[in-house]
Amino acid sequence: MGNRNLLLASRIADILLRLNNGQTLHLDKLAEDYGVNKRTIRRDIDERLCALPLERDEKTGGYRLSPGLLGRFDSNSIEIFSKMSGVKGLFPALNKSILNAIASPSAQQNFLVHGHKYISSGDQSEHFSRLQIAIDGCRRVNFSYTRNDLRRTYHVAPYKLINFNGVWYLAAEHDGRIKNFTLTKISELDCTFETFIPDEALLNHLKQEESVWGKTEKFEVVLKVSSAVAEYFLRRQLLNEQVVEKKMADGGLILSTQISHKKEILPIVQYWIPHMKIIAPEILQKELEHDIKNWLDE
Repeated sequence: MGNRNLLLASRIADILLRLNNGQTLHLDKLAEDYGVNKRTIRRDIDERLCALPLERDEKTGGYRLSPGLLGRFDSNSIEIFSKMSGVKGLFPALNKSILNAIASPSAQQNFLVHGHKYISSGDQSEHFSRLQIAIDGCRRVNFSYTRNDLRRTYHVAPYKLINFNGVWYLAAEHDGRIKNFTLTKISELDCTFETFIPDEALLNHLKQEESVWGKTEKFEVVLKVSSAVAEYFLRRQLLNEQVVEKKMADGGLILSTQISHKKEILPIVQYWIPHMKIIAPEILQKELEHDIKNWLDE
């Protein structure tokens, strides 16, 4: 297993199988086996497998699964984990046969995946584990949150841990609505023993929401995409709630999307300049042009 490009799903599946077989795993050895950096393996343990009841051998520093769970992880368990982690959607097919194949040594010759980028933070790992326990027990939490150099204290009901573009957020109810807090901006976390009853309406909203802005009111944005890059938007949805409204005679596209905040769309349009333009609302296109002009004039 020395292939440096070993698939993420294959690595996680193999670690689960090793733990399930009662092995004690060490970071250095795992990094050598999978051909990755030791920090990557630590991120696997601290973040991707943080929900597992792992025990650590203080003498050797190795990790092992609690004895009561040995032998419980099968292809069904791995499939559930792949869905939860978002890995399942990467594959055109990910059934039990494929999962079993991924766990085999030959899988490294069959798969190669690029594009997984994750934020790295020790504080994030610590908060991740504690918040997962608070969410599971429906316990309210207190923390300090720093945004734009301003620090505020929050008392919230934690609902979900959400990963969006490699960044982890805490989705929590505050003042009657869901707000999303970047984990790396949270400090002085206090998990209280005060419990709450999750609101089903808020939970349903979280399941349907594709952004991290936490706003229930959205507005439509209509965009024109040139023929030079149209194929990228037809191949997969590069916009949240993307709808192809019209295919132009020259090969271009008219797209629409629903957003909660202008920052959901302006950086994307900036990235695709000069091949994308905001048709409506016009004020967003004017704001974008104004910002670009100011930048050029500096």
